Amino acid sequence: MLAAYKNLVWSVVNLVNVPRGRTFHQQRDRLLLKDPQRRQFIAMAQKIVTNRLALASLGELSLRLSAHQLAITAQHSQLAQLTEADLVICSMESNSPPETAAPHLLWHRLIYRQTTAQAVLLGHPPYAITLANAGQLPASELMPEMWNIVGEVTLLPQGELSVETLIDAVQHHHVVLIPHTGALIRGSSLEDVWARVEALEYVSQLTTIARQFTLTPRLSQNY
Repeated sequence: MLAAYKNLVWSVVNLVNVPRGRTFHQQRDRLLLKDPQRRQFIAMAQKIVTNRLALASLGELSLRLSAHQLAITAQHSQLAQLTEADLVICSMESNSPPETAAPHLLWHRLIYRQTTAQAVLLGHPPYAITLANAGQLPASELMPEMWNIVGEVTLLPQGELSVETLIDAVQHHHVVLIPHTGALIRGSSLEDVWARVEALEYVSQLTTIARQFTLTPRLSQNY
């Protein structure tokens, strides 16, 4: 009875909002995700794709809104061309993902539950993923100061990814490299996530070049 009443109320609200071009849920999401946050979210997604740090059709970006809710890119959305309709508001607690949310919503939820992260990216920095697929981590000693921006990094073993393995990884690391899948990166803000993935890819590129030419970095040098 209560469910039928709720459906009736939402139907009425939707009728009122249709002339404005929004359903009840879209209107609610606009109130939860403020305009400045929305603009920053969309701009950051475009920036990430433009710099080739995520594939537009597979990348996922999310933002903590409160202790109980997060905003995440919609399934089948294009990071480089996000619109208001491509941002989905989800509960932090529910284990069943909305059909419209990004495929790896459960990973994002897990990170927010287990850490103080405010933003999460599932990206595809090519050099970092190339190393991960080969079972290698970037050489942090090549650029120690830049590596400090990246934070703690771990490489998960190839094969099926268990919830227990992912929980242990995200609790102790800022970046989780998942072979043949991507880089799961958490940060204190969208800008922090950007800084981490940019630095990660730069050091990964240096690592690939150094190993290609079998170069060994000098760990200390006095001039």
